[in-house]
Amino acid sequence: MSYLFIDSTYELTLGVLDDGFNWLSFERETGQKASQIIQKKAFELLSKHNLKPQNLSGIITVNGPGFYTGLRLAEGFSDVFSFFGTKQFSLYSYEIPLWCGYEAGTWFTKAYRGEYFFYRWNKSESSQELMAAKDLKISEGQYFIHSPASLDTLSSGLIQNPIETFELLKSSAPKIFPHVINGLKREPFYFRAPEDEFKANP
Repeated sequence: MSYLFIDSTYELTLGVLDDGFNWLSFERETGQKASQIIQKKAFELLSKHNLKPQNLSGIITVNGPGFYTGLRLAEGFSDVFSFFGTKQFSLYSYEIPLWCGYEAGTWFTKAYRGEYFFYRWNKSESSQELMAAKDLKISEGQYFIHSPASLDTLSSGLIQNPIETFELLKSSAPKIFPHVINGLKREPFYFRAPEDEFKANP
């Protein structure tokens, strides 16, 4: 049995995992809007591995943190698969470094209209924060990012040698996905509620 993986937080990333959580395919699509290609690419990937929705052990999505417009693509696609009886699993991007054994660090991304999101952790505690660009300060320690697309000009000039969770997913899937399958489904983690995200500027 296999799992279909979808991440539409920024670019579209698709993958197929075997039942030992090794990648059979793992691809990041760039250059086209995810909304225009997600259905075509996902079913091409399933066809490549002779899979049908009803034959999957589950579908795994990254449920944030992110923007409604990005996260909703994978979430909606996962909901369609539920009609075939496919189990739904999910994770947050900032959980990935912890499951890979990093005992402390900061997961960082650009957020909503000039804000930045921080998730910080160490052995004893964790915290999260939204910070305005005018207040942006980068503390010492290892930083993790979703991918280069999650940075802008300001933040990319301040954060040195971040580790991409995309690369951790690629290299450490057997460490990561048992936590996902054995955990609770994560509710979508939006930077702002949908009604605020689509609110016009005053």
